Amino acid sequence: MLRSDKSGFSFAKLTKMRTPLLAMLLIAAICAGSLLFGTVNTFTVSDGKRTHEVQTLSNNVESAIVMAGFNSSKYKVLSVNATNGATHINLAYKFPVYITMGKKTVKTYTTKATVADILKEAGYKVDKYDMVEPSLDTVINDVAYIDYTNIDYVNGSYLEDIPYSVKTVYSDTMEQGTKTLTAGVNGKQEVKYTAKMVNGVKVETIVNSTTMLSAPVEGTQTVGTKATVVTTSANVGTISTLTPAAPIELDANGNPVKFKSKMNVQATAYTYTGNNCSTGVAPQPGYIAVNPRVIPYGTKMYIKTADGSFIYGYAVAADTGGFINSRPTNVDLFMASRAACTAFGRRNVEIYILE
Repeated sequence: MLRSDKSGFSFAKLTKMRTPLLAMLLIAAICAGSLLFGTVNTFTVSDGKRTHEVQTLSNNVESAIVMAGFNSSKYKVLSVNATNGATHINLAYKFPVYITMGKKTVKTYTTKATVADILKEAGYKVDKYDMVEPSLDTVINDVAYIDYTNIDYVNGSYLEDIPYSVKTVYSDTMEQGTKTLTAGVNGKQEVKYTAKMVNGVKVETIVNSTTMLSAPVEGTQTVGTKATVVTTSANVGTISTLTPAAPIELDANGNPVKFKSKMNVQATAYTYTGNNCSTGVAPQPGYIAVNPRVIPYGTKMYIKTADGSFIYGYAVAADTGGFINSRPTNVDLFMASRAACTAFGRRNVEIYILE
């Protein structure tokens, strides 16, 4: 026969409960007991100068350090040991160290350590080329300043031109003083170098080798040596018998090199009439009749056809033509004979007004 307690709860009813419900009740009972009767953890925290003991339900080391009155950001945990029912935390005070590289200074915190370890912890990769003051094996145990110079050697290459040279040759078929230039072609070469970098700035470049990739092609400058023959009115056969004060220099086309202005007009010819020119001078080849309103008396000129087939030469305006009303810009050239006038007829000429 089954027994029950005073509340009427029977073991028969207990056996009828489902297993999952029992498990939930059991877990709830355990949790309630833990809350009422939790384990107290003991911590002793020491930085070598002072020691504090704290008790807490938490087993978190960082929390224990803060509860003990230490600023966790200023200390480094050296060791955590559990003995005699307590957890012993040993701390080391972190002090500032200033690292200067070039113009930049950074601040870091550390505990007693060598310069090498401090630089490594701060993210600097020191190699054999770098310069550090104080030396890497110096032990730092208080506020300190470290000068760090990062030195790297970087290999590289680039292409550059090899300038071409120009040789000078002389030609007796070219006029003296004239020049022609045939350009050359630059060559190419590869230059391999090592650059010294100090704190990221290039301070020195050492060329290790150069390799020619293409040779330069030489250019040529040709200089003329042919003597220039200066042509003047004295070297040219002309109709005019007048002589200028100085020979008139002519270019390669037989035109005066120096002149004030140029006129293209129509010309006729006339010969002796037994009268002097309007200006009183006796007529002769070289004195010509003009419209003095167009070409003033006494004007000095050089007259020729454009193609150079007829060269009247040096002339002076000394007479007035009967054409000035019908053809005011025409000129009349004095010839030595009627036959010469007939041969000339009427032509277009170039008149160069001389200076």
